[in-house]
Amino acid sequence: MSEFSGIKHLEEIKSAGLQMPAVNQIEARSILHPLCQQRPIVDYCRAQSIVVQAYCPIIRGQMDQSVIQAIAKKYERDPAQILIRWSLQKGFVPLPKSATPSRIKSNADIYDFSLGSEDVTLLDNLDMGKQEPSVGTRLMHLELRY
Repeated sequence: MSEFSGIKHLEEIKSAGLQMPAVNQIEARSILHPLCQQRPIVDYCRAQSIVVQAYCPIIRGQMDQSVIQAIAKKYERDPAQILIRWSLQKGFVPLPKSATPSRIKSNADIYDFSLGSEDVTLLDNLDMGKQEPSVGTRLMHLELRY
């Protein structure tokens, strides 16, 4: 399924006696990354054995947040690699988007390291709920938290 980000939609499929989807791609208005983790739908999908496919796990290129930058520096990786690795370690199937050959290669170069549990927790703590806030609100919120 694509964009079935609401539990209600999946419950309607279940109530109708239809086969539940094997994969739920969370995208568009309901993107999935550390700032917008969509925990209710993710938990629901896991309970129903539905794989969560994370569209846009690299925050649409807005990776200048200090926690992400610090973790990238610690692992000597670029921020996109950190976010994709976080997605994998959370059990998601990340779908990073790029048209640039060097970025595509870099996005795939994530299987020779793992994030430590403390770094996963730091990224988890960036969650601002289901809706992605505006850039100004996000920056103000992050400055207040750290």
